[in-house]
Amino acid sequence: MKKKFIYFVILFSAIVLQTSVLPLIFHGRPVGDLVLMFVLAGAVLDGFATFLWWAVFAGAVYDFATYTTVGLHSLIFLLVVYSVSFFSRRLSVEFKGVGLALLILFVAASSVISQIILGWQTIFEVQKAHGFFGPLGGLGVFSLEISYNTILFFVCFAILKKTKSFFTIE
Repeated sequence: MKKKFIYFVILFSAIVLQTSVLPLIFHGRPVGDLVLMFVLAGAVLDGFATFLWWAVFAGAVYDFATYTTVGLHSLIFLLVVYSVSFFSRRLSVEFKGVGLALLILFVAASSVISQIILGWQTIFEVQKAHGFFGPLGGLGVFSLEISYNTILFFVCFAILKKTKSFFTIE
Protein backbone atom coordinates (compact mmCIF):
# COMPACT_ATOMS: atom_id res chain seq x y z
CA MET A 1 0.00 0.00 0.00
CA LYS A 2 2.90 2.31 0.74
CA LYS A 3 4.32 1.75 -2.75
CA LYS A 4 0.99 2.58 -4.40
CA PHE A 5 0.65 5.82 -2.47
CA ILE A 6 4.23 6.92 -3.13
CA TYR A 7 4.06 6.05 -6.84
CA PHE A 8 0.74 7.89 -7.11
CA VAL A 9 2.26 11.02 -5.53
CA ILE A 10 5.24 10.86 -7.89
CA LEU A 11 2.96 10.27 -10.90
CA PHE A 12 0.67 13.13 -9.92
CA SER A 13 3.67 15.42 -9.45
CA ALA A 14 5.05 14.43 -12.85
CA ILE A 15 1.72 15.14 -14.54
CA VAL A 16 1.42 18.54 -12.84
CA LEU A 17 4.98 19.44 -13.81
CA GLN A 18 4.45 18.23 -17.40
CA THR A 19 1.17 20.03 -17.98
CA SER A 20 1.74 23.21 -15.97
CA VAL A 21 5.35 24.01 -15.14
CA LEU A 22 7.42 22.77 -18.09
CA PRO A 23 5.34 24.59 -20.75
CA LEU A 24 5.85 27.82 -18.81
CA ILE A 25 9.59 27.33 -18.61
CA PHE A 26 10.00 26.27 -22.25
CA HIS A 27 7.39 28.61 -23.73
CA GLY A 28 7.10 27.86 -27.47
CA ARG A 29 10.11 25.55 -27.51
CA PRO A 30 10.24 21.76 -27.44
CA VAL A 31 9.87 20.20 -24.04
CA GLY A 32 10.56 16.66 -22.92
CA ASP A 33 7.87 14.25 -21.81
CA LEU A 34 8.32 13.83 -18.07
CA VAL A 35 5.46 11.36 -17.62
CA LEU A 36 6.76 9.13 -20.41
CA MET A 37 10.21 9.14 -18.82
CA PHE A 38 8.67 8.30 -15.42
CA VAL A 39 6.99 5.28 -16.99
CA LEU A 40 10.21 4.28 -18.75
CA ALA A 41 12.25 4.58 -15.54
CA GLY A 42 9.63 2.62 -13.61
CA ALA A 43 9.63 -0.12 -16.23
CA VAL A 44 13.43 -0.39 -16.09
CA LEU A 45 13.46 -0.51 -12.29
CA ASP A 46 10.36 -2.63 -11.57
CA GLY A 47 9.96 -4.76 -14.67
CA PHE A 48 7.02 -5.54 -16.93
CA ALA A 49 4.72 -7.46 -14.61
CA THR A 50 5.03 -5.02 -11.73
CA PHE A 51 4.77 -1.79 -13.73
CA LEU A 52 2.20 -2.84 -16.35
CA TRP A 53 -0.85 -1.56 -14.46
CA TRP A 54 0.97 1.58 -13.42
CA ALA A 55 1.57 2.32 -17.10
CA VAL A 56 -2.13 1.87 -17.92
CA PHE A 57 -3.16 4.02 -14.95
CA ALA A 58 -0.57 6.71 -15.75
CA GLY A 59 -1.73 6.80 -19.37
CA ALA A 60 -5.39 7.20 -18.44
CA VAL A 61 -4.69 9.93 -15.89
CA TYR A 62 -2.35 11.71 -18.32
CA ASP A 63 -5.04 11.57 -21.03
CA PHE A 64 -7.57 13.15 -18.68
CA ALA A 65 -5.09 15.85 -17.66
CA THR A 66 -4.12 16.75 -21.23
CA TYR A 67 -7.61 16.45 -22.78
CA THR A 68 -6.55 13.84 -25.33
CA THR A 69 -8.33 10.70 -26.40
CA VAL A 70 -8.54 8.35 -23.43
CA GLY A 71 -6.31 5.36 -23.99
CA LEU A 72 -3.83 7.05 -26.32
CA HIS A 73 -1.08 7.51 -23.76
CA SER A 74 -1.92 4.15 -22.21
CA LEU A 75 -1.15 2.60 -25.59
CA ILE A 76 2.11 4.52 -25.82
CA PHE A 77 3.12 3.57 -22.29
CA LEU A 78 2.22 -0.09 -22.82
CA LEU A 79 4.37 -0.24 -25.95
CA VAL A 80 7.24 1.35 -24.06
CA VAL A 81 6.91 -0.95 -21.04
CA TYR A 82 6.67 -4.04 -23.23
CA SER A 83 9.67 -3.11 -25.38
CA VAL A 84 11.77 -2.33 -22.29
CA SER A 85 10.74 -5.64 -20.78
CA PHE A 86 11.52 -7.52 -23.97
CA PHE A 87 15.03 -6.12 -24.33
CA SER A 88 15.97 -5.88 -20.67
CA ARG A 89 15.41 -9.62 -20.21
CA ARG A 90 17.81 -10.32 -23.05
CA LEU A 91 20.41 -7.61 -22.51
CA SER A 92 22.11 -6.13 -19.47
CA VAL A 93 20.62 -2.78 -18.45
CA GLU A 94 23.17 -1.17 -16.15
CA PHE A 95 24.93 2.17 -15.92
CA LYS A 96 28.03 0.77 -17.59
CA GLY A 97 29.03 0.72 -21.26
CA VAL A 98 26.46 -1.07 -23.37
CA GLY A 99 23.75 -0.83 -20.69
CA LEU A 100 24.02 2.95 -20.64
CA ALA A 101 23.83 3.09 -24.44
CA LEU A 102 20.81 0.77 -24.28
CA LEU A 103 19.06 3.08 -21.80
CA ILE A 104 19.65 6.05 -24.11
CA LEU A 105 18.33 3.94 -27.00
CA PHE A 106 15.21 3.19 -24.93
CA VAL A 107 14.70 6.93 -24.40
CA ALA A 108 15.10 7.67 -28.11
CA ALA A 109 12.83 4.79 -29.16
CA SER A 110 10.12 5.74 -26.68
CA SER A 111 10.26 9.35 -27.88
CA VAL A 112 9.88 8.20 -31.49
CA ILE A 113 7.02 5.83 -30.62
CA SER A 114 5.25 8.58 -28.71
CA GLN A 115 5.58 11.14 -31.49
CA ILE A 116 4.45 8.70 -34.19
CA ILE A 117 1.33 7.67 -32.26
CA LEU A 118 0.51 11.30 -31.43
CA GLY A 119 1.01 12.13 -35.13
CA TRP A 120 -1.40 9.35 -36.13
CA GLN A 121 -3.93 10.74 -33.70
CA THR A 122 -3.59 14.12 -35.40
CA ILE A 123 -4.24 12.48 -38.78
CA PHE A 124 -7.38 10.76 -37.48
CA GLU A 125 -8.71 13.95 -35.94
CA VAL A 126 -8.04 16.17 -38.96
CA GLN A 127 -8.77 13.42 -41.53
CA LYS A 128 -5.75 14.27 -43.67
CA ALA A 129 -2.06 13.48 -43.49
CA HIS A 130 -1.03 17.13 -43.75
CA GLY A 131 -0.23 17.52 -40.03
CA PHE A 132 1.58 14.22 -39.44
CA PHE A 133 5.08 15.68 -39.17
CA GLY A 134 3.86 18.80 -37.33
CA PRO A 135 4.43 17.41 -33.80
CA LEU A 136 7.96 16.33 -34.75
CA GLY A 137 8.95 19.86 -35.80
CA GLY A 138 11.97 18.86 -37.82
CA LEU A 139 15.16 16.98 -37.04
CA GLY A 140 16.71 19.70 -34.85
CA VAL A 141 13.64 20.09 -32.68
CA PHE A 142 13.17 16.34 -32.43
CA SER A 143 16.80 15.72 -31.43
CA LEU A 144 16.49 18.49 -28.81
CA GLU A 145 13.40 16.77 -27.41
CA ILE A 146 15.26 13.45 -27.25
CA SER A 147 18.11 15.13 -25.36
CA TYR A 148 15.61 16.67 -22.91
CA ASN A 149 13.96 13.26 -22.53
CA THR A 150 17.35 11.70 -21.80
CA ILE A 151 17.98 14.20 -19.00
CA LEU A 152 14.44 13.72 -17.66
CA PHE A 153 14.84 9.93 -17.77
CA PHE A 154 17.98 9.96 -15.65
CA VAL A 155 16.34 12.40 -13.20
CA CYS A 156 13.24 10.16 -12.94
CA PHE A 157 15.43 7.07 -12.63
CA ALA A 158 17.43 8.62 -9.78
CA ILE A 159 14.29 9.85 -8.01
CA LEU A 160 12.57 6.47 -8.25
CA LYS A 161 15.68 4.61 -7.15
CA LYS A 162 16.25 6.93 -4.16
CA THR A 163 12.57 6.77 -3.25
CA LYS A 164 12.56 2.98 -3.36
CA SER A 165 15.63 2.77 -1.16
CA PHE A 166 14.47 5.49 1.26
CA PHE A 167 11.03 3.97 1.83
CA THR A 168 12.32 0.38 1.45
CA ILE A 169 9.91 -0.43 -1.34
CA GLU A 170 10.30 -3.70 -3.20
